[in-house]
This record gives sequence, C-alpha cells and structure tokens, in this order.
Amino acid sequence: MSTESTGWMAKYYAAWDSADVDAITHWFADDVVLEDVPSGHAARGLAQARALVEGSITKVPGATYEVVTGLVSGDRFAVEWIMHPVGLRGSSVGTLRDGKVASNRDYWNAAPAED
Repeated sequence: MSTESTGWMAKYYAAWDSADVDAITHWFADDVVLEDVPSGHAARGLAQARALVEGSITKVPGATYEVVTGLVSGDRFAVEWIMHPVGLRGSSVGTLRDGKVASNRDYWNAAPAED
C-alpha cells in the first residue's frame, strides 16, 4: 500500500476502530452514498450515513479493521479488510472527492477468515 496515495485510508479505518461516530463521519462528503451490498442497506447523505455508522457500531461493538491491502487510483479506491474479532472478510470500493469518501460499496463474506 503506497502511503502517499492511501495515507487517508489508515486514518479512516483508525476512526472506525475508535467507534467515534463524529471521527468516522468526518471522512464523508456531504452527499456521500454508502452501500452494504450483501445486506441491501444503503445510506444517502450525511444524516443517513451517520445512522448507518451508529447501527454498525451497535451491531458489532469493539470491531476493528485490519487493512490487508489498499489501492487508490485518481479519485477511486479499493481496500480489502478483515473485521476483528469476528473474522469477517470484506472489500470496499468507492470514490473520493476533496479528500472525503463520496461513495463506498462494501462486499463481505460472513464466513470467518482463517488465520
């Protein structure tokens, strides 16, 4: 992972690890679109995104994210991650605008990761 192009990614996932809703939503553009593809949940705009983040933190308290690999190309990004302690493997694909997440689609597999 190139720290020059993906430095924001470490900070973004650190915000998720902190479970601080304000720190997480700080990374979202005002018109952000978030999609959890496997579950069919979506959020459009900051208010809905905040509700999605709060729900996620409530459903999986204490979750942290191990970034396996991350790529950024222009305004597009992709990241593979493992959510601990449950071992949920997933990937996020999206776009950035002015250093903020403009769109994010999550894809994950409920089968736990094997070490």
